[in-house]
Amino acid sequence: MASAPARLASAQIFRVFFRAGWGFGGGLAVLALLEEELVTRRRLMSRADLITLWSIGRIVPCGTMTAVAVAIGWRLGGLPGSVAALTAMILPGFVCTVALAAGYAVLGHGPALGYVRVTLIPAALGLILVSALRIGREIPVPSPELALAAAAFVAAIGFRVNPTLLLVGGGVVGALLLRGPTRGKP
Repeated sequence: MASAPARLASAQIFRVFFRAGWGFGGGLAVLALLEEELVTRRRLMSRADLITLWSIGRIVPCGTMTAVAVAIGWRLGGLPGSVAALTAMILPGFVCTVALAAGYAVLGHGPALGYVRVTLIPAALGLILVSALRIGREIPVPSPELALAAAAFVAAIGFRVNPTLLLVGGGVVGALLLRGPTRGKP
């Protein structure tokens, strides 16, 4: 018999997602923080479960990490957990966006904007690359999964294929060719 999923109080869920919500660098950086907290430190879920929820979050019509927060919040605390996770995840971004928009209104037409291009943008790109490498670290080399990822990369960069089409197409190709965890079994 499978054990019941781990549960947390709404206040604990809020704290986890509030800290993660301050993760600069976008969704992958936040995902890395959630992995550290929920998988490595607290052992509340497996890495595979976290990546599955993130993958589902990529295809729903809202921000990926918003969907991930709602899904994990639901899993750890039901509806109150979802509300706590969503509120906590959104609050830091809201505060930062308001502050940056106000700053941009004052400084956006001066030389300060030039510093963003040479400091913040490369730093954010570095965070995204590190996070992407962490997500893909369990993909064996060589493998069909790596070939599918490379094909999607070439299609996105070389041919400017719409990311939604890549996600749907990758899901279909993966389902038909890779067959998930049962691959290779009769």
